Amino acid sequence: MYSWDAKDYHNSSAEQQKWARELISKLALLGGERVLDIGCGDGKVTAEVAQRLPDGSVLGIDRSEEMIRFARRNFPAKRFSNLAFEVMDAENMSFDGEFDVVFSNATLHWVIEHLPVLKGIKKSLKPSGKV
Repeated sequence: MYSWDAKDYHNSSAEQQKWARELISKLALLGGERVLDIGCGDGKVTAEVAQRLPDGSVLGIDRSEEMIRFARRNFPAKRFSNLAFEVMDAENMSFDGEFDVVFSNATLHWVIEHLPVLKGIKKSLKPSGKV
């Protein structure tokens, strides 16, 4: 398994953040959605999504413990009450109808087994949810 350096990623991921902003704008969030960010990395994109959800919330997941520690440290619940981070492999999600939106940016190409991820995304969404 690849080991990520969260601080290095944070300092060198401007392009990924740019792509994410474009995708976030296309989500047309209304402000009350519950969003799952798969492969949240250092959390800065997840925090941007949270800022667009004054009445909603975001859960960022990543299989890298280092990335999640970094995200929690830099985007603490005290400042971002609608934002949480969990260590989780996208191939083993166990959510059930919890999210209005499942979002992922520059992550899914790292996945080895896509079918469990796609099934997990489908199961994670509310009936009217979108990816």
